[in-house]
Amino acid sequence: MRYDSKYFAVNGPDNLFTLSRTPNATKFLAVGYVAISGALLFSRLSEYNKSDDPELKFSSIVSPIVQLIPSKIWKFPFSLLLSNFVDVEVWKFIVNFANLVIGGSFIERNWNGDSKELLRFVLVLGSLTNLVLVITTILLELITSHVRLDEPLDGNYTAFIGFPIIYKQLMPETTIFRLKNMGFLSKNFRFKLLPIFIMSYLTIFHLFKMHWIQLLLIWINFFACWTYLRFFQVLRNGEQTTMGDASDTFQLLYFFPDLAKPILKPIFDKAYHLVCTKLQLIRPFDNDDIDKSNAIAEQRGAKKVTGTVEERRKQLALQVLQERMA
Repeated sequence: MRYDSKYFAVNGPDNLFTLSRTPNATKFLAVGYVAISGALLFSRLSEYNKSDDPELKFSSIVSPIVQLIPSKIWKFPFSLLLSNFVDVEVWKFIVNFANLVIGGSFIERNWNGDSKELLRFVLVLGSLTNLVLVITTILLELITSHVRLDEPLDGNYTAFIGFPIIYKQLMPETTIFRLKNMGFLSKNFRFKLLPIFIMSYLTIFHLFKMHWIQLLLIWINFFACWTYLRFFQVLRNGEQTTMGDASDTFQLLYFFPDLAKPILKPIFDKAYHLVCTKLQLIRPFDNDDIDKSNAIAEQRGAKKVTGTVEERRKQLALQVLQERMA
């Protein structure tokens, strides 16, 4: 798809908008999303219209069956799963539906038609993330009175936040839109910038609304999605199987602005060393993993990260020297 004018150009890969044959998992997620969100809306409207209470607010009507309410989670544990299909905000429903249908189709095709993997990413990872959030909310309620356990949490952020991370992975240098002939305002907005743009918007939005738990939720979702894609996702392409994405461009550091990188780099390096090397909770990448992932990333159009090869060689030489001296 392409639109071009004097000052504005929109660009996107043609297969991103190929909807003639919607893959199975995408179809299931989209239908489930519309059905469950629609059923919730109908249920809330029905209860609101039947009520004789003039002070009843529509926003206060909730359903613990499909909405993530920490105080009700023991009675309705399946809400951890069903809340992945629910949105009550109109704007988010529209955006998320388009994201599911268009983005889900694109991702599923690029994951070699692996329907189970897309369902695993959206539903299994989403449900586990919701469980972490509920536990965190309950623990915070023990510390502060500002946290309420009877209010619903938005449990449907995995596709909203996770899909842009996948877009960055699959087509990092592809331009979404371009401003031109506007002097210093002329810029290319590429898919690799989409995750941090969305996270910045959501962070500012929830800070402004003072939704502290929701703010925590979006960042838990972000780190959960990236961690799964970085270290655990298994994709098969014929006889070749890849686990995770060890490419330099998919490092957590490169999701953040250049201004923040000098501050974040030592933090992320220490976290990686602690989790992967010291505690051995996650298998660390070796040079072969990184080289293979870099080759795949370059095929997708990712630019090489300068200095990383030399840095790895220095680290390897230092490691060998330390082993000899031990």
